[in-house]
Amino acid sequence: MDWHGVLLLWCAGCGVLALIGYGRSLAGVTRAQRAVRVPGRIAEVRVPEHGGPDIPGIPMAVAFPDPGTGQEHVLPHVSESGFQLRAVWVGREIAVIHPPGRPERFEIAYDVESGQHGLGRPHFAVFLLYCGLVADTAIRHGYPWALLGVGVPLAVVMSFVLRDEIRLTRRDAARPIVAVPGRVAAVLTSVHDDGESVWTSRAAFITFHTSEGTPAVGRLRADPKDPNTKYGADVTVHYRPGNLDAFTLDLADGRGSGVRDIAFVALCVLLGVAGAVVGTLLL
Repeated sequence: MDWHGVLLLWCAGCGVLALIGYGRSLAGVTRAQRAVRVPGRIAEVRVPEHGGPDIPGIPMAVAFPDPGTGQEHVLPHVSESGFQLRAVWVGREIAVIHPPGRPERFEIAYDVESGQHGLGRPHFAVFLLYCGLVADTAIRHGYPWALLGVGVPLAVVMSFVLRDEIRLTRRDAARPIVAVPGRVAAVLTSVHDDGESVWTSRAAFITFHTSEGTPAVGRLRADPKDPNTKYGADVTVHYRPGNLDAFTLDLADGRGSGVRDIAFVALCVLLGVAGAVVGTLLL
């Protein structure tokens, strides 16, 4: 089988997987659609012991009701991957998602509607199908088709992302910045070895009170050269009301992060437009 047959087989397989995924979603039988989705709250937060190995997220317990019995579950949240909160406090409202009858396997999200249709995998299958078609067209008819096939969707998708980034940046700019005292209560360190390289990760846990007096715990990547992330350091926590997850210890860096995000997305839009234009001219 030549490369053309392999790519056609690839596209056919991705198309079948996408159709199966969309069919399951229409039938309402995807894992996401069968999952139990309930509002929850953080019932307990603790700071890990200083000097231990790094852990995912912030140690906490989450309370949420059983929709069938009304019983409230209070379970520890342990997640090796996926959605993680950067700042938590007792009473914070979150969404809880778990398989039917398995509340101990719960995950957290910002809201109960997140991913409720289970379309992530079929959308990804369509993306792979599109990549196969672009590759096949580019090999058969020339690389300008690759520039056109990559540039157009990149420009379109990143244009929507740019719109959202600008909207979020303007929203944050309209909110006052609140500064409160805090303290680095623990620094955790882990050494990772993948067989080819060794690297070290550090996480600093910051304790502080919001302007309303609510005790909170935040998590940041710790830089050994940064005095703000050394164990026991007194720090100033900057945040905007309603967006505590975006707190920062460096006000200048916090202000510049939104600009850097917009600049990066705008560059992606320009690259997509340039690729589409060059590809069109070379056809």
